Amino acid sequence: MEEFRYDTYCGLYCGACEIMKAYRENKGTQAGQWKDLPKPMRENIGKAEIVCQGCKTDVLFAGCQRCRIRKCAMERGVAACIVCEEYPCKIVEELMEYVAKGKHRLPHTKVMFKNLDAVKTGGVGLWLKEQRSKWQCRQCGAAFSWYQTSCERCECELESQKDYNNY
Repeated sequence: MEEFRYDTYCGLYCGACEIMKAYRENKGTQAGQWKDLPKPMRENIGKAEIVCQGCKTDVLFAGCQRCRIRKCAMERGVAACIVCEEYPCKIVEELMEYVAKGKHRLPHTKVMFKNLDAVKTGGVGLWLKEQRSKWQCRQCGAAFSWYQTSCERCECELESQKDYNNY
């Protein structure tokens, strides 16, 4: 069986994804439940089966299956779009402009390109280690996801920890 993968082609960290979290926590019994996602996530993604093991797997959420960056990177055979000889391409430039104007409905996308730079500079292993640390509660160490406002374990406030809120 395929493992969960937390690295992506675009620079998002799948380990902080609400969909992957819901699927991972319910794995072995049933797919994650759409109704269990936080309201902002439900409003942004629409109703779909909550299954995902990460961008670089075959078990992928429906919304991620339509990702133009993922499709392009796979067609070109690159591990991340930042290592593509055409980076930044038209797809990336359009997304950068869209995100810069604050039009993207998913606020965590603001750090995609900063994350890609970190992958290029330090490698994916170091970047994944840093991301795991960023997405753990400073008080108790529990992992949290993009739209959680407080820790499920200790109820600590999480908004100030999110790098996309401080970008």
